[in-house]
Amino acid sequence: MTATSTTTTTPGRQAERAADARRASSRAMPVIAGAALLAGPVLWSLGMFTSPPADSMADAHYIASLARDTTMTQISALFLHYGNLAIALGVVAAPALVRGLRGTWLAVVGAVLTAIGFANVSGMVLSDWWNASAGRALSSEQAVEVFRGVKEASLLWMWDGTELFSFVGPILLLVGLARAGVLGWWAIALFIGGVAGLMAFGAGSPVLVAAMVLIGFSPFALIGLRLIQRSRLARA
Repeated sequence: MTATSTTTTTPGRQAERAADARRASSRAMPVIAGAALLAGPVLWSLGMFTSPPADSMADAHYIASLARDTTMTQISALFLHYGNLAIALGVVAAPALVRGLRGTWLAVVGAVLTAIGFANVSGMVLSDWWNASAGRALSSEQAVEVFRGVKEASLLWMWDGTELFSFVGPILLLVGLARAGVLGWWAIALFIGGVAGLMAFGAGSPVLVAAMVLIGFSPFALIGLRLIQRSRLARA
């Protein structure tokens, strides 16, 4: 009787443990994604705050600013790289906040475009190391020539051309989440206003640019909070 009972209940217990493991995994992923979306804007802001200021956005001034303090350039680049990567990885979970059909496809398409855009920008940050090195090893004219030669490469547009996705994607995502009632429509204004400020202040005002990043990317942090809250509700 004992042996029969053990044999009968063991598969049931195994199935129950497997189900518990799946539930734990499904709850953990939104928390991880939410934490990434909370960290991403902060890392991005720190990257802009530590970015060496340039006299203008001209190529020569940009390269000179990177070469002036290579330690700070590397710190800034690391913050920006991981900030972009955190947003790219975390935002994929954002459509899970939508319940029902309203706003679903906008959220899905927006999340995918956002992930591609930010992931590609994270890789492009590697150019800071190259430009800083070129600015120290070459004359200003030569460094600019190398930089322009890279930018004019015939297939580079297939990489840096997706940078537009990091603007269009979040707008589509936020519209989808607003239509679904996850976030208010004001989140779109925050994003657009912050990005506009980021472009307006340029590279010469690190403090203002860092503040604009926190404002513009705050919707990502809000999405992250929603994901974490949703996971806690599911656990209760």
